[in-house]
Amino acid sequence: MARDDYEIIAACKDKQEDACQELMRRYEGYVFKLCLNFTGQREDALDLTQEVFFKVFNNLSSYQLGRPFKPWLRQVTVNMAIDNMQKHSSPLSLEQPIADGNATLADTLASRDDPARAIEWQETGQILKEAIKRLPQVYRLVVVLRHQEGMTYQEIADASGIPLGTVKTHLFRARGLLRKDLASYYAWEV
Repeated sequence: MARDDYEIIAACKDKQEDACQELMRRYEGYVFKLCLNFTGQREDALDLTQEVFFKVFNNLSSYQLGRPFKPWLRQVTVNMAIDNMQKHSSPLSLEQPIADGNATLADTLASRDDPARAIEWQETGQILKEAIKRLPQVYRLVVVLRHQEGMTYQEIADASGIPLGTVKTHLFRARGLLRKDLASYYAWEV
């Protein structure tokens, strides 16, 4: 019978190695995908994932049993990603699953039955990826949290420490920059 998060975390706090391994197995995919959203590079995401779990295990004493674990884990991950972004100028990957499942944006939008459309969406994804890479880091952060992680404005503000109004402003400006950047590719009027 599978243990719930609270039992596993209580065992982790008691330094039980099997519980730590179980907790990591349970959440490593989620943390890795979130890290990949921020770094855009598999190797960097793996390194960041390892750093996140190191921090999680060293700071489990600050986690309050009885509260949901995943939001706490996400907060630790976002904080580590922000620290990482401040240290490095890292590109964003758009090949991660979208917020509600394992399908990527390209999988969702391009049918495999239409190879021409699939190629078109791959090219669009690459153009969008490059445009997002050119965004200032703080704009990239809110774009990832909103459009790829599916967080609300308030959740972004809470996770990043950025005031709610500033989150909205950053998203508005990021979308404007993306629209302007992509206008040349798609002949949009800006």
